[in-house]
Amino acid sequence: MSRLTLRALFVALALAGIGCGGASAEGGGGTTVQATDNDAIDPEALVAFQAGVRDMAHETRRSRDSARAHFEEALRLSPGLWEARYNLAYLDRQSGNLVAASEGLEAARMAAPESGDVLVALAEVRSALGDSAAAAQLLRSYVGGHPEDLNARVALATLLRAARDYDGALQQARETLVRDPRNARALAEVGRVYRAREDLEVAELVFRKALDLGETAELHNDLGLLELSRGDTQAAFEAFGRAIALDPAFSEAHENQGSVLLHAGDYPGAAAEFRAVLEHDADDVDARVALAICLRGQGEHQAAQREYEAALERAPAHAGALFDYAILRAEFLDQRPQSIELFQRFLTVAPGGLPERAIAERYVREITAEQNAPPPPPPSEETESSEESSEPMDL
Repeated sequence: MSRLTLRALFVALALAGIGCGGASAEGGGGTTVQATDNDAIDPEALVAFQAGVRDMAHETRRSRDSARAHFEEALRLSPGLWEARYNLAYLDRQSGNLVAASEGLEAARMAAPESGDVLVALAEVRSALGDSAAAAQLLRSYVGGHPEDLNARVALATLLRAARDYDGALQQARETLVRDPRNARALAEVGRVYRAREDLEVAELVFRKALDLGETAELHNDLGLLELSRGDTQAAFEAFGRAIALDPAFSEAHENQGSVLLHAGDYPGAAAEFRAVLEHDADDVDARVALAICLRGQGEHQAAQREYEAALERAPAHAGALFDYAILRAEFLDQRPQSIELFQRFLTVAPGGLPERAIAERYVREITAEQNAPPPPPPSEETESSEESSEPMDL
């Protein structure tokens, strides 16, 4: 599914700040977000929350760590401040810790059961954990009681499309467009459904209609993916390039170009794209893992190891980094005993449906058996004598 939601929702919630006696986060704008019970908010908790919001706006590793500390302090002072739980879940999701993100959003949902933003974010994380059916049902139930929440309805369309329920996705997108004919996100979902169905002409018409409402990097990225479906790599790269020109920090276009090059075996070209992502955001763990794969493909195993370690330093629970680094150690660095701990960590955080789980389990069994195997017996005197007698004689 597209990277919808948690970042967009974070902008809506965190950067706006929360209302308490007219206060709002410095630099925030838009609608003020109300806590569950303003009267119960400790003023010092609000100060800590606002400091965390300001830290998150910088998007550096140090600022994110500082934001986490501020939000945790805000919750210690005012446990009902669900917006702080939401933002902590955002940080967990960004670091690849889906389980912690899900738990945080469940806690936020308990504190604010009527928040559509929390429901959408929770559904997105549940889907990422491999439980798409539960995620869709969560949003279906919410949309049934809140039919005018178009953000939730479009998010449901996205989930259904990802689950290949194309009719259901179209129904939700069209219901959104009935209520708001200029909803570009809903139009984009319609286009993505037709692209998934390989009805590329209709998909292009829909994407271009959405572009008429406003040119965005995401829509040009969609057109690039459409051209890839047609097999026109050049047109795809031009579309991705247009997306990057509109928003140089739009990582998906770089990553799509990099992925195409990677699958084509152009490791240097792919590495350049993933490095471009990291230039804008050094903490993009997915791009760092992809760069490590490119380096491994070029035989630069030590450099790949450094990238994996940097990725895991930023996101210790990132399933992809754990698995790929374990493979590097087991198969390319002759470090099979050291790889078992990485495989085990992967198995504790990886979603249940991933095919890589079976591979990791096999490595754990094989390496454990190798470690537990008894050493070979020393050669006996008879064996040594036999070996000596089998040597050729000098004539």
